Amino acid sequence: MKLPRRLPSTLAALVCALSMPSNEAAAQSENLRVGFLTVRTGPLAAGGRQMEEGINLLLKERNYAFAGRKVDIFFADTAGQPALAKTKTQELIEREKVHVIIGPLATFEALAIDDYMLQSKVPLITPTSAAQNDLAQKKQSDYVIHVYGTAAQPMYALGDYAAKKLRLKRIAMIADDFTYGHEGAAGFHRVFEDDGGRIVQKLWPPLNVPDYGSFIGQLKANVDGIYAGFAGSNPLRFLRAYKEYGLKLPLFGNPTFVDEGILKNMGDEALGVYSASWYTVDRNTPDNKRFVDSIQGEYKVTPGFYTAGTYTAGLWL
Repeated sequence: MKLPRRLPSTLAALVCALSMPSNEAAAQSENLRVGFLTVRTGPLAAGGRQMEEGINLLLKERNYAFAGRKVDIFFADTAGQPALAKTKTQELIEREKVHVIIGPLATFEALAIDDYMLQSKVPLITPTSAAQNDLAQKKQSDYVIHVYGTAAQPMYALGDYAAKKLRLKRIAMIADDFTYGHEGAAGFHRVFEDDGGRIVQKLWPPLNVPDYGSFIGQLKANVDGIYAGFAGSNPLRFLRAYKEYGLKLPLFGNPTFVDEGILKNMGDEALGVYSASWYTVDRNTPDNKRFVDSIQGEYKVTPGFYTAGTYTAGLWL
């Protein structure tokens, strides 16, 4: 019998179920075991908390079930450290027998576990990390799904805006010295210089630097603006130090620099910052309004990039 090319979805599902080997059919009745790589300690912990709020809200809305299968979720704190991320990933797969992993937060963590994910053939859904070359562009693994784009993509728009709309010519850069910081800065750098501007300086403070004062003191004064690429709690620390030192140059920040999820902790030091991101809390669509209302009702906070990214990762799953 020939089936029509456009098979109704319910019939297609039935055909798949009837043709499925008995062990696979039994697997479909198991609880779905989801590993979740979060950050609960260290400078990136603020983002980890928002990630957990995103996935926990979705699970609660779906009564802890996806597509009719109950979900068991296993959280693992990587502390934002690549070596620990690999250890926790191995524990989730080998001890907890998870079927899929959501996370991690940071790009350098995703790079650390990429080979292992490919070997284990367990899907990894990344809500925030996005290694530009190694994971996204080269497409080296069929087991990595990127919910959002790369670190550089929104910075293309920001660099273009700085050069074409604001007509700035000289920019100094300062950013976290890890993969996400480098890739965001590279995106801004490329487009800003392609549009006629010039990057005259780059500073890379360590992720755990205790104080930004010495780095701020090194920033060149004869520029039109400063690009600042920071994540976690570091944007707040940098902005307060920037204000204390009395600098007035315009600031251009990566998506996590003045993300809605951390703006509640900021004061006047955040005023006037230019930024670009995949997500904004005031996006005027019914689904976003419902999402924002739900997060505010559940956690009494405003959702940001990390929250929306992880909620979306759950929708993908």
